[in-house]
Amino acid sequence: ASASASASASASTVAAAPLHQHTTILHSSSPSSVDNNDSSKSTSTSTSTTSMITQATNVLSNFDSLQQQFIQSDGSQGMGGGTSALTFLQTKLSPNDKQSLRNAVLILTNEAHQQRATSERQEYGRIMLGICAENVAEGLMGLKTWVDALALPRGLLHGLDVDGRPMENPESLGSVYLKYNTGGCMTFSEMRRTGMGFDALWRPGDVVLETYDGDFRGIYFNVELDDGVFRQFGVLPTDLFLEEDEDDW
Repeated sequence: ASASASASASASTVAAAPLHQHTTILHSSSPSSVDNNDSSKSTSTSTSTTSMITQATNVLSNFDSLQQQFIQSDGSQGMGGGTSALTFLQTKLSPNDKQSLRNAVLILTNEAHQQRATSERQEYGRIMLGICAENVAEGLMGLKTWVDALALPRGLLHGLDVDGRPMENPESLGSVYLKYNTGGCMTFSEMRRTGMGFDALWRPGDVVLETYDGDFRGIYFNVELDDGVFRQFGVLPTDLFLEEDEDDW
């Protein structure tokens, strides 16, 4: 199935999903459907969309809270509690929990796509991913599956070459961090830090890969919508959208 079709089908509702010990990711009901025969169809659609965005935001915010609570109860193992965060992802999420997270991410992503398509200067709808991975292979798996599932643009991958030639043994890098951005541009401080200069003025969907010495494993998801609400969530499971697919980046 195509990524866009998958996104449309999965983002229609946000299902309540029980977490470990009777907690839930989402405490409110799923968004109601829109009646196409209603005379106030436009208003109803807008209200329904806002409700879905709110509920999707609540799903991910509640996930973050539960993960932070677990990190504290687990003694904040690893640098910054990164090892505890991974234990939470590996042991406390049911299949229904993961489906709720997928739905929430897809709802916010679909809204971002719409806002980017209709804003004149594309000032809204930017999506950023921060991928903390054990190795290059794991990082690329997370990058590809999330980008495909969310129908995000693909650009160039920076950081796996030496003077323009592919790195012979990328796994020698060890743990890595991949930064993906649909906005297609670094900040000036990032341009100076990496030494890339104006080569850092990327196309939408470009990625930079760097070595990483932290203990977190997973994906940070950030989406910028026109309501001005700060939405950054994670770490979410790297394999949240993993399917059988062997295509290269």
